This record gives sequence, structure tokens and C-alpha cells, in this order.
Amino acid sequence: MKKIFTLAFSLVIMASVFAQDIHYSQFFNAPLLLNPALTGFTPGSYRVGINYRNQWFSAQGGSFGASPYMTTAVGADMPVKVKEDVVGIGLFMANDQAGANTFSTIMVCASASYIKTLGKKKNHHLSAGFQLGVTNTSINSGGFQFATQFQDNIFNSQVSNNENIGKTHVIYPNINAGLLWYGRLSDVIGVYAGGALFNLYQPKYDILTGDNNNLYLRWDVNAGIDITIAKKYHLLPSLMYMHQGGVDELNSGLGFGIDFDNDMTLTLGLYNRINTLASGAANGDAVIPYLAFEVKGFKLGISYDATVSQLKNAGSAVGALELSLTYTGKKKNYNYKSALICPRF
Repeated sequence: MKKIFTLAFSLVIMASVFAQDIHYSQFFNAPLLLNPALTGFTPGSYRVGINYRNQWFSAQGGSFGASPYMTTAVGADMPVKVKEDVVGIGLFMANDQAGANTFSTIMVCASASYIKTLGKKKNHHLSAGFQLGVTNTSINSGGFQFATQFQDNIFNSQVSNNENIGKTHVIYPNINAGLLWYGRLSDVIGVYAGGALFNLYQPKYDILTGDNNNLYLRWDVNAGIDITIAKKYHLLPSLMYMHQGGVDELNSGLGFGIDFDNDMTLTLGLYNRINTLASGAANGDAVIPYLAFEVKGFKLGISYDATVSQLKNAGSAVGALELSLTYTGKKKNYNYKSALICPRF
């Protein structure tokens, strides 16, 4: 019975792997994955970051290091000043392991943007971004166990599983594009809004024999506000809506930030993810508490997806732990007066 559950669970994972691209609950801390237009959109000389997500680590009695879903992304980007405007350049790599390393996706993308400065006070920016990369998706079927391979309740690997897995991997290109606007409406209010399109090429993938499917186009919209109160407190409402194929999600919530002396900030937040909006029935998926601490350019973010859907009945830890670490560096001769005015996340 456990083997049958393992197979069913693996097939569900396979379907979800091909249905959705890599994405994070801390979408605001994974800028190059969220929107190509955010490339170089940073108030420093350069930015490097890493994101890690571990999901459903108690499923099937698994351990934290062998969970059904583990996703890691690393990226770096920098702004290059061009008179009053900025050219952003960047690179990121993401590795998604699903089904306890049964399904693997590795993506590498180069990213670029042009950030136009607008307004008499130069307090508005309009950015257009573009990404070009490649993805390798592979299947390790060596550990699969099918019902047809059991004889008298004993598994026999020598018996054919009668399944047609045509390829062990497929490689396809990534072409993504996005737009973003950010403006300081006053000394205490900043607003950003943007959107992006991913998988513009929509290549075919055919790991399973007889498949003739195109990778789904994915699009998202994201927006947020920074409201400063008494100079050192910040209200930070934000949202991200994403749609791909027949799957979608809305991640929205509110952060509360505090600025301390010595270049230190603390942010507390609570977010909520719902899905199936496209079908007309919004189902709650997770409540996401968030904590971030920033000091001297280093920012550490921690969140946990507390599952509220029916999946919570599967175990005590079917949520997702997510960590992000970002460093925004400044060269010795950095000109603070010409720093890019950016959204606060």
C-alpha cells in the first residue's frame, strides 16, 4: 500500500512540475525571478542573493533533507549609470528538486533592463527588462516502483513496468520580459507596479512517449506601497498574482518595517496565498508569517507557509520553510546622492 501511495504521490509531483515554473512565497526577495525589469533596480553598486525553499518535508515520513520539493536560486545584478538613467545587468541560476530528487529542473538566465528616470524631481522610474536563458528538466526513474512489478506483494525490479518514458531529460530556451514603474508620490509614500511574461517561446517538451505539449506561458502582476510613518516606521502592503496554464495564485499581505540607527531595519509581515481564482472559486492555500532583518547591506528573510487547505490533514509539516539572504554592496567611491530610488520590500 505504501508503494502505491509513493507512485501516486510521484505522479502528482510530475504533473505539478510541468504545470508551474519555479516561484517563491517571498516573491519580493527574489527580484530576478519575479520580474526582469527589476534587474539592477537596487540602491547600491551591486546585489547578490540566495533563496531556498523546502516544502512538505514531513510527507511520506520524509526528512528535512529529502523533502518532496526543494528549490534553490542564486543571483547577482548591478546598475550601470547612463547619465540620468540606469542599465541593469544580472545573472541567476535556479535548481528545483521534486519527488525526493526524482524530478530535477536547472535553469540559467542572463537578465538585462533599462531604467528610465522621469519627472522634474527625478522621483519616478520606468523599467523594461528582458531575460534569455536555458532550462534542463530531467527524470531519474531508477527508483520508480509500479504496481505491475509486485508479485505476491514483493517488488521485483526485473519485471517490466509497461511505462513509456521516452527521454530522461529535455532542454529548452527561456525568453522572458517585464515592465515596472516606481514613483515617490511624496516624502512618505512610494508605489511600485509591474508585470512580466515568462516562457514567451513556449517550447515543446516530450519526456513521456507520445507527449506533444508546449510549456505554458506564465504571467504575473505585482504591486506594493511604502507608507512612512514618523520617519522610521513603514507600512508595506504588497501583492503578486500569477497565472500559468490552468493554475494560478494570489499572494498578498502586509509588512511592518522599523528603521533603527546604524543602518539596521526590521520587518514583520503576514501574507495569505489563495488559488484557483481563474475557475471562479478562491481556495485558501496558506498563511505566511514573515520576518526580515537587515544590517549593513545584509538582509535575512525567513517565512513559513502554514497550510490551511485540506492538505494540512496529511501531516504536521506539510507547509514550506523559506529562507532568503541578500547583500547589497556599495563601492568605496559610491555616490549616495545619485543612488537609485527603489521600492522597499
